[in-house]
Amino acid sequence: MGLLWGFIGVFIFSLTLPATKLTVGHFDPLFIGLGRAVLAGILAILALKITKNPLLPIVILPRLILVALGVVIGFPVFSALALQQIPSSHGAVITGILPLTTAIAGTILAKESQTFLFWIASFFGSAIVIFYSFWNQEVSLRFGDLFLFLAVLSAAIGYAEGGRLSKEHGGWKVISWSLVVSLPFVILISAFTFQKNDLEAPASAWFGFLYTGIFSMFLGFFAWYKGLAMSGIGKVGQIQLIQPFLTFLFSAWILSEKIDSSMIFVGLMVGFSIFLGRIRFKKNKVLPETKPNSVH
Repeated sequence: MGLLWGFIGVFIFSLTLPATKLTVGHFDPLFIGLGRAVLAGILAILALKITKNPLLPIVILPRLILVALGVVIGFPVFSALALQQIPSSHGAVITGILPLTTAIAGTILAKESQTFLFWIASFFGSAIVIFYSFWNQEVSLRFGDLFLFLAVLSAAIGYAEGGRLSKEHGGWKVISWSLVVSLPFVILISAFTFQKNDLEAPASAWFGFLYTGIFSMFLGFFAWYKGLAMSGIGKVGQIQLIQPFLTFLFSAWILSEKIDSSMIFVGLMVGFSIFLGRIRFKKNKVLPETKPNSVH
């Protein structure tokens, strides 16, 4: 069930880059990145009020702030800056290293242990996507890739710490309180970056903004953190390796971006690495011999 919840979260997240791309050029990057958190924060307050949930212990406030810095502020802002310079389909390939960084963050923050084969598979999948980027000469030529790597690092930390907290307090409460904690800051920045002519943006731009605020920033984390809490941060995090596949499809459908054979090949190799990382070898256990009962 943990893997299933994780897949639901990944499916929702796979539309984030195409939806963000719809907003680029119409809104300020900071408004794109943080304005969605305002919308999600309002939804979080409503959810907490309707369910009459008590305040979480004040002692976990620093951990909630860390989650907020990672997934509420860091990833949205850096990805919006990146998508000003790169197509969302390319961004999907670069974010293929997110499972590795999430597993590393899970090992450091949550003290999870993984098999040697798991790490080999994770590094293999990440090496493929990095090689793809250099092969296309995009990493060395565009600052957008640097922003995207910072987005990946932010998300990994937010995922790992959020997964830890979700085991203790529940995934939807963790993301909700993280949004509430960050709400004063994101409202302030969003107010300064919002312009009157933003209201004249096309419906497609507002659709992308609403999707990232309601689904990417809020509802998607219900499923994602639940999966991380149930089956482990590193284990469920590997499901993200299929996210590029889904983003490719959505980018081609929504943005009419071209999917070339090299992207498909990279996706297949990454898919193989997730299969490799799931292999577990069981040691054969030799049961002790039992002596037959004596017949008297």
